[in-house]
Amino acid sequence: MILRSLTLDQRFRERRQERMAAAPSLPVRRSETPSTTSVRPPNSTPSPPEPMEIGLARGPLSPAERSRRRTQNLCLYCGQPGHLLRGCPIRPPLPSDGGKNHPSLISLKCVFGSASAHLTIPVILQWRERSVNASAIIDSGASNNFFDLTLATSLAVPTRLKKNPTPLQMVDGSTLRTGPITHETTPLMLLIGTKHQEHLQWDIVPSPLFPLVLGLPWLRTHNPSIDWSSNTVSFPSHHCQHFCMNGYTTEKIGFSTYPASELPVKYSDFQDVFEKRGADTLPPHREYDCPIDLLLGAPIPHVRIYNLSVPESQSLKEYIEDGLQKGFIRHSTSPAGAGIFFVGKKDGGLRPCVDYRALNAITVRNRYPLPLIPELLDRVKNACIFTKIDVRGAYNLVRMRRGTSGRPPSV
Repeated sequence: MILRSLTLDQRFRERRQERMAAAPSLPVRRSETPSTTSVRPPNSTPSPPEPMEIGLARGPLSPAERSRRRTQNLCLYCGQPGHLLRGCPIRPPLPSDGGKNHPSLISLKCVFGSASAHLTIPVILQWRERSVNASAIIDSGASNNFFDLTLATSLAVPTRLKKNPTPLQMVDGSTLRTGPITHETTPLMLLIGTKHQEHLQWDIVPSPLFPLVLGLPWLRTHNPSIDWSSNTVSFPSHHCQHFCMNGYTTEKIGFSTYPASELPVKYSDFQDVFEKRGADTLPPHREYDCPIDLLLGAPIPHVRIYNLSVPESQSLKEYIEDGLQKGFIRHSTSPAGAGIFFVGKKDGGLRPCVDYRALNAITVRNRYPLPLIPELLDRVKNACIFTKIDVRGAYNLVRMRRGTSGRPPSV
């Protein structure tokens, strides 16, 4: 990066000297942003750079090539006869005000060459029941986060219309050939490493070379520490430590389906047990559904609302949205309620806890005798192999008896 910075700085000085030494025959409006492509030898039909659907930036002409084109009345942009720069049919139109007065104009830096030559990080994208491994490029020249249109379509990524279409300006001053950006993704869970997690929204653009771009807003928010010699990224910032690595979204990590290829062969007959989709639906009503019977004449309990921090409020919002989406909960008009708070988990996450003590106080107690623990232990005293089954969302999958499902609301 240091070498590239020195090269760009040298090109800046060379271009200023070229403009001072050669007076143009007609007024030409040029972009002040230098291209990352190298200077090509003189050629009447220079080979185009590697194509990218998000726009092409042409490298600066050498003084000899510029002089040759002027002498032969060739276009300074494409090198073809019959027209000048201003009337070039393949030159992208420039914005009328250069984009300076457009409040929503953003820019995306186009980088030529192999994608492996740039700083990319492995990421995991999660939404609904999908989990996709991908690579994202970190680009400080992109003033937003971008998601390739083709990739979004193939993965069926949930998208929506932007409130205001956003023009996209390239490094050569041209706008995106497909027009303004009209669509964006819904917030997707982005996982970097094993601890850094966030919900991120992406603009949809045709960008096959770099399908995922983390731009300047992402860099400003997280302020990552980048070791350019080893191409490693760390997140020591205050924002990341309190909002991205505090664990309030840790529960999202294990929501993807267990890959069949990683499942031991001896468990292959139980593949459906490891599927997430079964834990996203309630079981059918049965005769042994759980009831909540209230004491006759019991007054409606008064409950307190717990003070929540910013991470806890965000975690509560996600908890409610996830429950509504799955159908586990619904909006309530009950005059009663129960407070909710959070406790820390061993892995640093936050576990929601609903305070049902007031509801329990007016509930008919189930006096059915429970099995004796010493008796249960006596039955397995000769066993040497034990199996632990961790049921996904077990308490959320308890089916309530019809007519009682609206009694345990939370606030």
